[in-house]
Amino acid sequence: MTTTNAIIIVLTVLRMNCCFGGTEINIAVLQEWKDLITSVLASKYLGHVEANIKIFDIGVTKSEYTKIKKAIDILKDHNIHVIIGPFDEQISLATEALNISYVTTTEMISEYTYSSFQMLPPLDDFCQAILDLVKKYKWQDVSIFFDDNKGIAAVEKLLTNHELIVKSWRLDPITTDEQVRDHLVHMRRVFMQRSIVFCRKSNIQKLVEMARSLAMLSTPYEWFFYDPGDQLVDIFQSYHDIHVNFTLFSLLPFNSTVQTQWHDASKFNQSLAEDCMLIIKNVMGEAFDNDSIEAIRTELKQRISLVSVQGLTGYVQFDKNGKRTNYSIIITELSAFSGDLSVYACYGLGVWLASPPSVFTERLQIRSRVGIGNRTSPFPLVGRTAKVVTILEKPFCMRKRDYKVRTGNDQYEGFAVDLIKEVANMLHFQYDIYLVHDGKFGSKTADGHWNGMMGELLSGNATMSVAPLSINSEREEAVDFTKPFMTRYISVLMKVPRSTTSYFEFLNPLHPVVWFCTIGAFVFVSIVLYILERIGNVNRAEYPSISFKECFWFVFGSLLQGSTDASPSTLSGRILTSSWWFFALILISSYTANLAAFLTVKKINTPIKTVTDLASQTRIKYGTVKSSGISGFFKNTDIEHFSKMWAQMSEIEPSSMVETTEEGFKKVKEGNYAFFWDTTVNKYKTIEDCDFMEVGPPFDPKGFGIGVPPGATYREELSMAILKLSDTGRLHEMENEWWGRRNCPDYAKPSTDDTSELQIENVAGVFFILVGGVAIAAVVCLGEYIAKRISKSVKKRALVRGSLVAMDILQTIGRNMSQQEPKE
Repeated sequence: MTTTNAIIIVLTVLRMNCCFGGTEINIAVLQEWKDLITSVLASKYLGHVEANIKIFDIGVTKSEYTKIKKAIDILKDHNIHVIIGPFDEQISLATEALNISYVTTTEMISEYTYSSFQMLPPLDDFCQAILDLVKKYKWQDVSIFFDDNKGIAAVEKLLTNHELIVKSWRLDPITTDEQVRDHLVHMRRVFMQRSIVFCRKSNIQKLVEMARSLAMLSTPYEWFFYDPGDQLVDIFQSYHDIHVNFTLFSLLPFNSTVQTQWHDASKFNQSLAEDCMLIIKNVMGEAFDNDSIEAIRTELKQRISLVSVQGLTGYVQFDKNGKRTNYSIIITELSAFSGDLSVYACYGLGVWLASPPSVFTERLQIRSRVGIGNRTSPFPLVGRTAKVVTILEKPFCMRKRDYKVRTGNDQYEGFAVDLIKEVANMLHFQYDIYLVHDGKFGSKTADGHWNGMMGELLSGNATMSVAPLSINSEREEAVDFTKPFMTRYISVLMKVPRSTTSYFEFLNPLHPVVWFCTIGAFVFVSIVLYILERIGNVNRAEYPSISFKECFWFVFGSLLQGSTDASPSTLSGRILTSSWWFFALILISSYTANLAAFLTVKKINTPIKTVTDLASQTRIKYGTVKSSGISGFFKNTDIEHFSKMWAQMSEIEPSSMVETTEEGFKKVKEGNYAFFWDTTVNKYKTIEDCDFMEVGPPFDPKGFGIGVPPGATYREELSMAILKLSDTGRLHEMENEWWGRRNCPDYAKPSTDDTSELQIENVAGVFFILVGGVAIAAVVCLGEYIAKRISKSVKKRALVRGSLVAMDILQTIGRNMSQQEPKE
């Protein structure tokens, strides 16, 4: 014998004076059922009854043997004929020893008893009824929620069907919302849509409430409840505004009209109590053959084993082992409330017979189902507020400038905000927008879990995600997506290179080599023309040859379309001149055309022309957002240059990867950095800030879709809403509202729209040359003036000196002459 700690059993003895044959019957009622039996007796259900209530406390026993012995002593001393109440193994052993009938209201623990009768139908029959229903509809899988041993028995019964996949979820006796949500999310993740619930009422309420928040109560989800006593009606009353898909297995009809002063939880117990007293009344209809206590006990047990009455809990009859038999399990299908229980949309699906009337009759008698295929289902989100997770990403979702003084959804604006507003108005549901807590889009971590918005969907925190969340194979395996509401590509965002201002930009139309060749040609033609003219005019006195200076200016003037006084007079010189004019015509025309483009169209020479250029250089760093769809593309791609780029930015330069898009834009702004991101966002950034430019061509097209948890029943309705918005042109209108016309020049596509007027810095070099020419001319003029002055001064001095010399000579001659005259 095992010892028992503080086991207290209380017996209440009722002395019932019945006029049936003048026999007096003593009934013992266990403490749990004292008030219920007293209520039945007070209701005059059995006629006039005199009750003498006494309480006997077995007390704390040291062992089970002591408890049994005390129970036997009390039963013998008070001549008890029948015991009513929940099953207790020690009390059962005492009744077996004294041959006393024990009418139990709970499942019997002992398998073989001779004096016990179980009012509650065996749990195994309920499990068999569920298994027969599973076989009837040929289900391939089913999940089961339980919180005690009843659920274990149901799992074992279901596992006898080896073709059935069974997933079980055990709840704590007092479960938490987190545990329930985890189980439901896991169930949805493995695409289980049929669930059997073997839980106590408090856990069922939490389970159903959480399933509603995850939109898992309606089609295609089906819920089956073990509810023998019709105790779940008040739970179902909370869902009158939505479509549900419940099936109940019970003894009492749904929303039973049994009148009771007890709470709904005790309604079934009172029904059992009244049926117990009905059995006693039925077996007391005839006199007993012997008035001895032992004989009455024996005859009572025999009469109870043969009893056959229709009670509140159905047909009451027992088999040879004291188990209830020949009863019916009522199978009821529920859809939705209409606001009043009296018009609750319930349907008697069928019954399960504990013992079929004949071998040709099936136990499970099912009518054609009205639900699932033939019933119109309202949108599952109607009547509830959806939790919409998103992320700050311009222009999809942005905080308003004065968001601090606003509350709720009014804090946000953007394309995604407008989209969920349109969808909610179309499908008539409310929504609350909240930002993902870790600021990530969603990727699978090393431990197999998802972060970001994907994690919010899988954890059950979010009803849907409305954001630039691209659809790829890995994400599609984890959650479900609607039809795409936008197509995105990947492009490179870079900072616009600063153009260097050159005062001699007019020289750019021709390559420096061309300039040098042109100067060389000019000098060469001038020399050749002079030679030809000198040779050709040797014997022609009437045509004086032009000088080298005149040849120089003639060739130079021809190049600049000017005119000079001198011109070639020989045939060879004129042929050379014609070829030079044609050369000058083509050169000047080409120069003029290129000059117009260079000075009016602003071109930026970017170091990166295409995406593949990044892979072949190391000077410019590049990266994308961690845990994003784009990083997943680079990580999983088999394209060589993209794989090379992934190795560069994830292993060689891991610092080039960023946590958020704002961080990426900041690095681009600082310069020498290329950012891979969605074309939709990049385009908006180039519209918002002219310092940014896209480098193409774009690649990897994918769609943006509304993400929903796996198996969510409202995905199709959301997809239809998106298609309707697209068909009516509303999506296009919203795109135009947030992606307007770019006012910045597109440097990658020069055209007439990109031309601009000439600025002073574009042509300053021409003015510099003009000023230089003036200065040189002034210097030359000054030089000529000075040279002439010097020459004139030199000539004057020479003349004066000559005059002086002449005077000296004359004077000398005069003196000589004067000296010679006297001698004569």
